[in-house]
Amino acid sequence: MLFAALFEVFGLEIRVLDILDFFIALYLIYFIYKYVKGTVAVNIFIGIILFLLLLAAVTQLKMRILTLILGSIAGIGLIGLIVIFQPEIRRMLLMIGDNTLKGRFRFLEKLFIPNSMGDSDKVKALVGEIIQAAKHLSQSQTGALIYISKTEIPSLMKTGVLINARVSQNLLETIFFKNAPLHDGAVVIFEDRILAASCILPLSETNDLSPDLGLRHRAGLGVTESGNGIAIVVSEQDGGISYASEGKLFSKVTFSELRMKLENYYAHILTS
Repeated sequence: MLFAALFEVFGLEIRVLDILDFFIALYLIYFIYKYVKGTVAVNIFIGIILFLLLLAAVTQLKMRILTLILGSIAGIGLIGLIVIFQPEIRRMLLMIGDNTLKGRFRFLEKLFIPNSMGDSDKVKALVGEIIQAAKHLSQSQTGALIYISKTEIPSLMKTGVLINARVSQNLLETIFFKNAPLHDGAVVIFEDRILAASCILPLSETNDLSPDLGLRHRAGLGVTESGNGIAIVVSEQDGGISYASEGKLFSKVTFSELRMKLENYYAHILTS
Protein backbone atom coordinates (compact mmCIF):
# COMPACT_ATOMS: atom_id res chain seq x y z
CA MET A 1 0.00 0.00 0.00
CA LEU A 2 2.81 2.44 0.86
CA PHE A 3 4.56 1.76 -2.44
CA ALA A 4 1.44 1.54 -4.63
CA ALA A 5 0.46 4.55 -6.75
CA LEU A 6 -2.67 6.34 -5.58
CA PHE A 7 -3.10 8.68 -8.55
CA GLU A 8 -1.16 10.53 -11.21
CA VAL A 9 -0.38 14.25 -11.53
CA PHE A 10 1.15 15.44 -14.80
CA GLY A 11 2.25 11.90 -15.52
CA LEU A 12 3.86 11.40 -12.10
CA GLU A 13 2.67 8.55 -9.90
CA ILE A 14 1.83 9.75 -6.36
CA ARG A 15 2.25 7.21 -3.54
CA VAL A 16 1.44 7.34 0.16
CA LEU A 17 5.17 7.65 0.85
CA ASP A 18 5.34 10.68 -1.45
CA ILE A 19 2.58 12.40 0.52
CA LEU A 20 4.30 11.52 3.79
CA ASP A 21 7.61 12.75 2.39
CA PHE A 22 6.02 16.05 1.39
CA PHE A 23 4.53 16.75 4.83
CA ILE A 24 7.75 15.80 6.66
CA ALA A 25 9.74 18.14 4.43
CA LEU A 26 7.13 20.87 4.97
CA TYR A 27 7.38 20.44 8.75
CA LEU A 28 11.19 20.64 8.66
CA ILE A 29 11.03 23.85 6.62
CA TYR A 30 8.52 25.31 9.09
CA PHE A 31 10.66 24.26 12.07
CA ILE A 32 13.78 25.92 10.68
CA TYR A 33 11.83 29.03 9.66
CA LYS A 34 10.37 29.32 13.16
CA TYR A 35 13.88 29.05 14.60
CA VAL A 36 15.41 31.77 12.38
CA LYS A 37 12.35 34.04 12.23
CA GLY A 38 13.18 37.56 13.36
CA THR A 39 16.93 37.11 12.82
CA VAL A 40 19.22 38.14 9.99
CA ALA A 41 19.34 34.48 8.92
CA VAL A 42 15.70 34.48 7.79
CA ASN A 43 16.54 36.22 4.50
CA ILE A 44 19.27 33.69 3.80
CA PHE A 45 16.87 30.85 4.63
CA ILE A 46 14.26 32.18 2.18
CA GLY A 47 16.99 32.55 -0.46
CA ILE A 48 18.05 28.92 0.07
CA ILE A 49 14.45 27.70 -0.32
CA LEU A 50 14.04 29.64 -3.58
CA PHE A 51 17.39 28.30 -4.83
CA LEU A 52 16.38 24.70 -4.07
CA LEU A 53 13.03 25.19 -5.82
CA LEU A 54 14.86 26.51 -8.87
CA LEU A 55 17.27 23.56 -8.78
CA ALA A 56 14.36 21.12 -8.54
CA ALA A 57 12.61 22.82 -11.47
CA VAL A 58 15.59 22.75 -13.84
CA THR A 59 16.32 19.14 -12.84
CA GLN A 60 12.74 18.10 -13.55
CA LEU A 61 12.83 19.93 -16.90
CA LYS A 62 16.12 18.15 -17.72
CA MET A 63 18.02 21.38 -18.35
CA ARG A 64 21.43 19.76 -18.05
CA ILE A 65 23.72 22.79 -18.08
CA LEU A 66 21.73 24.71 -15.47
CA THR A 67 21.38 21.56 -13.41
CA LEU A 68 25.14 21.04 -13.46
CA ILE A 69 25.88 24.68 -12.55
CA LEU A 70 23.27 24.96 -9.78
CA GLY A 71 24.18 21.52 -8.42
CA SER A 72 27.84 22.54 -8.13
CA ILE A 73 26.88 25.79 -6.40
CA ALA A 74 24.64 23.86 -3.98
CA GLY A 75 27.49 21.52 -3.01
CA ILE A 76 29.94 24.34 -2.34
CA GLY A 77 27.30 26.54 -0.72
CA LEU A 78 26.34 23.82 1.77
CA ILE A 79 29.88 23.72 3.16
CA GLY A 80 29.97 27.51 3.32
CA LEU A 81 26.67 27.70 5.18
CA ILE A 82 27.85 25.15 7.76
CA VAL A 83 30.96 27.22 8.42
CA ILE A 84 29.11 30.56 8.57
CA PHE A 85 26.21 29.37 10.73
CA GLN A 86 28.12 26.93 12.93
CA PRO A 87 27.00 28.61 16.22
CA GLU A 88 23.33 28.71 15.13
CA ILE A 89 23.40 25.09 13.94
CA ARG A 90 24.99 24.03 17.23
CA ARG A 91 22.33 25.83 19.28
CA MET A 92 19.54 24.31 17.19
CA LEU A 93 20.91 20.78 17.62
CA LEU A 94 21.28 21.36 21.36
CA MET A 95 17.66 22.51 21.51
CA ILE A 96 16.46 19.44 19.59
CA GLY A 97 18.43 17.09 21.85
CA ASP A 98 17.25 18.83 25.00
CA ASN A 99 13.59 18.61 23.98
CA THR A 100 13.72 14.96 22.91
CA LEU A 101 16.31 12.69 24.53
CA LYS A 102 16.38 14.42 27.91
CA GLY A 103 12.61 14.58 27.96
CA ARG A 104 12.32 10.84 27.30
CA PHE A 105 14.60 9.89 30.17
CA ARG A 106 13.27 12.44 32.64
CA PHE A 107 11.04 9.79 34.20
CA LEU A 108 14.18 7.85 35.23
CA GLU A 109 15.46 10.89 37.09
CA LYS A 110 12.13 11.15 38.92
CA LEU A 111 12.40 7.48 39.95
CA PHE A 112 15.98 7.48 41.19
CA ILE A 113 16.77 11.15 41.97
CA PRO A 114 14.38 12.96 44.32
CA ASN A 115 13.35 16.46 43.30
CA SER A 116 15.04 18.93 45.60
CA MET A 117 12.17 21.42 45.33
CA GLY A 118 9.74 19.11 47.09
CA ASP A 119 6.16 20.39 47.11
CA SER A 120 4.27 23.55 46.14
CA ASP A 121 5.04 25.29 49.44
CA LYS A 122 8.77 25.05 48.77
CA VAL A 123 8.19 26.32 45.25
CA LYS A 124 6.37 29.40 46.59
CA ALA A 125 9.20 30.03 49.05
CA LEU A 126 11.78 29.67 46.27
CA VAL A 127 9.89 32.00 43.96
CA GLY A 128 9.50 34.46 46.85
CA GLU A 129 13.29 34.63 47.29
CA ILE A 130 13.75 35.43 43.59
CA ILE A 131 10.92 38.01 43.56
CA GLN A 132 12.22 39.82 46.65
CA ALA A 133 15.71 39.97 45.17
CA ALA A 134 14.29 41.33 41.91
CA LYS A 135 12.32 43.97 43.82
CA HIS A 136 15.35 45.26 45.70
CA LEU A 137 17.51 45.21 42.58
CA SER A 138 14.79 47.11 40.72
CA GLN A 139 14.45 49.73 43.46
CA SER A 140 18.20 50.38 43.45
CA GLN A 141 18.33 50.23 39.62
CA THR A 142 20.94 47.50 39.76
CA GLY A 143 21.24 45.60 36.49
CA ALA A 144 20.74 41.85 36.77
CA LEU A 145 20.29 38.81 34.53
CA ILE A 146 19.00 35.54 35.98
CA TYR A 147 18.53 32.43 33.86
CA ILE A 148 16.41 29.64 35.37
CA SER A 149 17.04 26.44 33.41
CA LYS A 150 15.10 23.18 33.36
CA THR A 151 18.34 21.25 32.85
CA GLU A 152 21.96 21.60 33.88
CA ILE A 153 24.03 23.09 31.04
CA PRO A 154 27.74 22.40 31.65
CA SER A 155 28.86 24.39 28.59
CA LEU A 156 27.06 27.46 29.92
CA MET A 157 28.31 27.05 33.47
CA LYS A 158 31.93 26.83 32.28
CA THR A 159 31.71 30.42 31.05
CA GLY A 160 31.23 31.68 34.62
CA VAL A 161 32.18 30.92 38.21
CA LEU A 162 30.71 27.82 39.85
CA ILE A 163 28.77 28.48 43.06
CA ASN A 164 26.33 25.57 43.69
CA ALA A 165 24.49 27.24 46.57
CA ARG A 166 20.83 27.36 47.54
CA VAL A 167 18.86 30.23 46.05
CA SER A 168 18.38 33.11 48.46
CA GLN A 169 17.48 36.77 48.21
CA ASN A 170 20.65 37.89 49.99
CA LEU A 171 22.95 35.82 47.78
CA LEU A 172 21.36 37.12 44.56
CA GLU A 173 21.61 40.72 45.73
CA THR A 174 25.23 40.19 46.79
CA ILE A 175 26.19 38.72 43.41
CA PHE A 176 24.68 41.62 41.46
CA PHE A 177 26.01 44.34 43.78
CA LYS A 178 27.64 46.91 41.47
CA ASN A 179 31.10 46.58 42.98
CA ALA A 180 30.99 42.79 43.34
CA PRO A 181 33.40 40.81 41.11
CA LEU A 182 30.60 38.58 39.76
CA HIS A 183 28.00 41.22 38.94
CA ASP A 184 28.72 41.10 35.20
CA GLY A 185 27.08 38.27 33.29
CA ALA A 186 24.22 36.01 34.27
CA VAL A 187 23.34 33.87 37.25
CA VAL A 188 22.28 30.35 36.26
CA ILE A 189 19.69 28.63 38.47
CA PHE A 190 18.68 24.98 38.26
CA GLU A 191 15.78 23.92 40.49
CA ASP A 192 16.52 25.56 43.87
CA ARG A 193 20.26 26.06 43.46
CA ILE A 194 22.45 28.79 41.99
CA LEU A 195 24.86 26.79 39.86
CA ALA A 196 27.07 29.59 38.57
CA ALA A 197 27.42 33.36 38.27
CA SER A 198 29.03 35.75 35.80
CA CYS A 199 28.04 33.41 32.94
CA ILE A 200 28.06 34.47 29.30
CA LEU A 201 24.76 33.85 27.52
CA PRO A 202 24.31 33.67 23.72
CA LEU A 203 22.97 36.92 22.25
CA SER A 204 19.80 37.01 20.18
CA GLU A 205 20.19 38.23 16.60
CA THR A 206 16.59 39.34 16.21
CA ASN A 207 15.91 42.74 14.70
CA ASP A 208 12.63 43.16 16.57
CA LEU A 209 14.13 44.37 19.85
CA SER A 210 13.71 48.01 20.81
CA PRO A 211 16.95 50.04 20.56
CA ASP A 212 16.32 51.12 24.16
CA LEU A 213 17.01 47.57 25.35
CA GLY A 214 20.59 46.61 26.12
CA LEU A 215 22.78 43.52 26.05
CA ARG A 216 21.13 41.99 29.11
CA HIS A 217 17.77 41.87 27.33
CA ARG A 218 19.36 40.52 24.14
CA ALA A 219 21.24 37.85 26.10
CA GLY A 220 18.13 36.89 28.08
CA LEU A 221 16.18 36.50 24.86
CA GLY A 222 19.02 34.67 23.14
CA VAL A 223 19.37 31.94 25.74
CA THR A 224 15.63 31.19 25.64
CA GLU A 225 15.66 30.91 21.86
CA SER A 226 17.77 27.77 22.14
CA GLY A 227 16.83 26.66 25.67
CA ASN A 228 13.68 25.88 27.59
CA GLY A 229 14.12 28.11 30.62
CA ILE A 230 13.19 31.60 31.77
CA ALA A 231 15.49 34.62 31.83
CA ILE A 232 14.73 37.50 34.20
CA VAL A 233 16.21 40.90 33.37
CA VAL A 234 16.43 43.93 35.67
CA SER A 235 17.27 47.13 33.80
CA GLU A 236 19.89 49.37 35.34
CA GLN A 237 18.47 52.33 33.40
CA ASP A 238 15.03 52.50 35.01
CA GLY A 239 14.78 49.37 37.17
CA GLY A 240 12.20 47.85 34.82
CA ILE A 241 11.52 44.11 35.04
CA SER A 242 11.40 41.90 31.95
CA TYR A 243 11.46 38.18 31.35
CA ALA A 244 12.11 36.03 28.29
CA SER A 245 10.58 32.65 27.60
CA GLU A 246 10.48 30.43 24.50
CA GLY A 247 12.22 33.08 22.42
CA LYS A 248 9.81 35.89 23.38
CA LEU A 249 10.59 38.94 25.51
CA PHE A 250 7.99 40.41 27.87
CA SER A 251 8.97 43.90 28.98
CA LYS A 252 7.77 46.09 31.85
CA VAL A 253 6.00 43.26 33.66
CA THR A 254 4.70 43.59 37.20
CA PHE A 255 6.03 41.52 40.07
CA SER A 256 2.66 39.77 40.29
CA GLU A 257 2.95 38.72 36.65
CA LEU A 258 6.52 37.54 37.19
CA ARG A 259 5.53 35.59 40.31
CA MET A 260 2.69 33.86 38.44
CA LYS A 261 5.00 32.98 35.56
CA LEU A 262 7.66 31.51 37.87
CA GLU A 263 5.15 29.53 39.94
CA ASN A 264 3.60 28.05 36.78
CA TYR A 265 7.07 27.30 35.45
CA TYR A 266 8.15 25.42 38.57
CA ALA A 267 4.77 23.71 38.87
CA HIS A 268 5.27 22.33 35.37
CA ILE A 269 8.69 20.99 36.39
CA LEU A 270 7.20 19.22 39.42
CA THR A 271 4.48 17.53 37.35
CA SER A 272 6.55 16.72 34.23
